[in-house]
Amino acid sequence: MKRYIVIVLFIAISAFAQNNLNTILGGIYRQQDKMDSEIRDAIFDGDYSYREKNDKGNITKSFTTKRTVYTKGYDLQKSVYSEVIENGRVLSETEKNKVLKQSRGEVETKLPFASRYRNLYQFSYLGEENLNDMPIWKIGYEPNKKGKDFIRGFAYVLKSDTNVIQYQFAPVGLPFVLKNFNIILDYTKLDNYWVPREFSLQMELDVKVIFSFSHKFIQMQETYSNYRFNTGLDDNFFK
Repeated sequence: MKRYIVIVLFIAISAFAQNNLNTILGGIYRQQDKMDSEIRDAIFDGDYSYREKNDKGNITKSFTTKRTVYTKGYDLQKSVYSEVIENGRVLSETEKNKVLKQSRGEVETKLPFASRYRNLYQFSYLGEENLNDMPIWKIGYEPNKKGKDFIRGFAYVLKSDTNVIQYQFAPVGLPFVLKNFNIILDYTKLDNYWVPREFSLQMELDVKVIFSFSHKFIQMQETYSNYRFNTGLDDNFFK
C-alpha cells in the first residue's frame, strides 16, 4: 500500500511539473512571437574581445573588434567592422579584410525558443531560483538530434512575464580537446523588449605538440548596445 502511494505521488508530481512546463513554454513562445512580429529589423553595435592564455596564465594572443550588426528576420544578417586590433596593433583595411575572411563569418546559433527551431528541442522543468533578485524558472533544453549549431543547456525565464533573460549552453558534438566549455548570453530590457546585452564564452583547449599537450585558456566576450528597431532595411542591403 505504501509503495502504491509513493507511485501515485510520483505520477502526480510528474504530471504537475509537465503541466507547469507547458504553461511556461506557452508564455515564452508568445513573447518570442510577439517580438518577432513587432521588430522587422534591427541595428546594433558589438564590441568583441578575445584572449588566449597559456597554462602559466600569460596572455599569448588578443583580438578585439568593433562592428555594427544589421539584421532582418532570421535569415538576413550583416556585420560592418570599423576596427580590428590584433595583439595591441590596429590592423589596416587590407589586413582587417584578410583576418575577417579567414574567420567563420556570421553564425546563427539555433536558440531553442525561436519559432523555426522550437520543435527540434526537448525541454525540461528544472525548478525555481532567483537571478539578480528576480524570481525565475529554470528551463533545460536538449536537441532532438545532433546537427550544426544546435546547443544544449538551460535558460532563466522571468516568472513575472515569461521573458528569457539568460541562456547558458554549449554546442553539441564538441571535440574532445575542448574542456569546460560554457557560453552565457545575457539579456537586458529595452523599449519593452528583452534583447541580448552580453555574450561570453570560456573554454580550455588541449593541443598536442609532438609528444606533449599544450593547455590553453580561451575567453571571448561581446557586449551589445545602441539598438535601433524598424529602420526600414531593404533586402538588397544584405547582398
